Amino acid sequence: MNQFTAMVDGKRATMLTEGSVEDAARSCRDRFGARFTGFAPIPTETKARMKWREYRDKKISRQQLEAWLAEQDDEKEIRDIFNGLRG
Repeated sequence: MNQFTAMVDGKRATMLTEGSVEDAARSCRDRFGARFTGFAPIPTETKARMKWREYRDKKISRQQLEAWLAEQDDEKEIRDIFNGLRG
């Protein structure tokens, strides 16, 4: 279960989901419309664990995982987390 802090009308709202960040954002947009302005910053370890789970569950390919990693500002830290999760 993932917990996000959604920003709705400038206020914080808790969002619980089994899905990805993208799924959670889509759900918030469907529910709150334009009042949903995004999520509070997600800690690096949380982002890494969620993406690793998607990869391990075969929801994304290795190429998609590498492309996502290349987009991250904290790529080295995330790779270190992935290496710890492999074992």
